[in-house]
Amino acid sequence: MKQLYLITQRIVFFLLAFAAVAANAQSTDSLGIEEPEKPFKLTAGVDVYYAYDFSEPFSKDRLFTTQAFRHNEFNLNWGFIQADYNAARVRGTLALHTGTYVQANYAAETNELTRLIAQANAGVKLAEGVWLDMGILPSHIGYESTFSINNEIYTRALMAENSPYFETGAQLTANVSESITLKFLVLNGWQNIQETNDAKSLGFGISYAPTNELILSYNNYYGNEAPTGVDAKRRYFHNVYVGYTFSERFNVAGSIDYGRQELWDSNEKGSWYAGLLLARYRLSSKFAVAGRVEHYNDRHQIIITTNTPEGFQTSSASLNLDYMPTPNFKWRAEVRGYTSEDRVFVGEDGAQYDNLLLVTSFAVKL
Repeated sequence: MKQLYLITQRIVFFLLAFAAVAANAQSTDSLGIEEPEKPFKLTAGVDVYYAYDFSEPFSKDRLFTTQAFRHNEFNLNWGFIQADYNAARVRGTLALHTGTYVQANYAAETNELTRLIAQANAGVKLAEGVWLDMGILPSHIGYESTFSINNEIYTRALMAENSPYFETGAQLTANVSESITLKFLVLNGWQNIQETNDAKSLGFGISYAPTNELILSYNNYYGNEAPTGVDAKRRYFHNVYVGYTFSERFNVAGSIDYGRQELWDSNEKGSWYAGLLLARYRLSSKFAVAGRVEHYNDRHQIIITTNTPEGFQTSSASLNLDYMPTPNFKWRAEVRGYTSEDRVFVGEDGAQYDNLLLVTSFAVKL
């Protein structure tokens, strides 16, 4: 099985590269519709890192994260290759990936070949500004992106780590105006490719960007998270974020999550919530600093299981320094501290209330 997995991986990557070279631009389709001169685009990215987690986790797998997942180790966080096709009436994306982020975040996917897929979707234009896409899609929830180079800070916030990075289903996107975009989704579930039950989940999102400087977004999710044969565990989730760019040098953002669900061991309902504030200041054309403070409260252990009396009630603060010799490259260094209501950081020195992470990374987008 492993040999087949490796062979398939190489074949798919070869086909993507070949398609990028062989694709010829078309100016008019068979219906006479004007097409983009270059509808096919190939991109790739690499994010490599070294992380030292002062809790010194037993297996080197860091707890409560998918980013910089391995302790005291140089490794690949995320590497991807992506092919996009954008024509007048149809579009599609195929993106493949690997790295310790994939190892951590796709562990629930039992098919090893499925774990290779970052995106695989196709879409059709239904009307002006209205698209229907189907397949494996980027999540409609949250402020921070999967690829580190797109974010103010290298590691992701706890709220980003514990809400979907990807979704599988159908998404209707409607650009109501230049400033308002609506999304309606029918999904297999909360960040999964393969179904775990017979139910489908629903999602909705609205973003409002009245100016180039301001973005406001509300996103939600509803679905049954229990596997087949188990009493329903209905999840209601809400996310709000706002971002504001004061100038080319300075921007800020804030985000709030709130969710409710029946508890895993009973039919009583519990809840969790999270919030963050972050800011980034560009010191010069090549240097920038950023900071983030956050709190994640899952006392009922609906999302994060700790098997401790107080559950996961944890605050974190990060300070990040960027060096950008070119626009598509970032050398990042981050120090991140954690403090919790319970001894949730388990490692070689036992269980601790507090933890510290040091991490540095190189990220490039091609």
